[in-house]
Amino acid sequence: MGSGNSVFALSSIKQTTTTPSCPTYQVNLVVDFVNSNPINPTVGEIVITRVHVVYNDGTPTTLVPETISFLWTGTKGNSQFDNVPVVFTGEPGFYNYTQTFTQDMLEKLGEGKVTIAVVECSCSDIRGNRGPVSNVNSDLTITPSDNSNLFIGPPQTQQQLLNWLVPLIIALLLIIALVLFLMRRRRKK
Repeated sequence: MGSGNSVFALSSIKQTTTTPSCPTYQVNLVVDFVNSNPINPTVGEIVITRVHVVYNDGTPTTLVPETISFLWTGTKGNSQFDNVPVVFTGEPGFYNYTQTFTQDMLEKLGEGKVTIAVVECSCSDIRGNRGPVSNVNSDLTITPSDNSNLFIGPPQTQQQLLNWLVPLIIALLLIIALVLFLMRRRRKK
């Protein structure tokens, strides 16, 4: 009877461990920089998100394969892009992800603030190390200067484009006229 109770006591104790949710070989990868541009994209515009992937000691990581998953979270919903190709920038650990902002994305995400995050466990190196251990956006990185928050509004109409295009054309014509006037004046002297 004594041994039966001890088995029951052992099986009712919950063992808590602090193992990361990402399966990894030696150490989890860290994303310490997520920066997106432009911050006010319009439909049809390309958004470039630069990320920096490092080991926990700060050493830059070489991604293998060169893919990362990204999650766009808006006021209305979210869109996840799994295993999208990223391009090495030439600077160790830095990669660029490009995404055309579409009308479908606007409808799915809603107008207002949209945050782009690197999805947990979507980065890997040649040894099988993976990371990050949770979704990471610029609000969660250690780099204060990065920004992966976008602000999106309704698509611009042709009238909205004309509202800034006409004054720009007028300004250019005035500059050209001024340059021609100054050149003519200079010749007379």
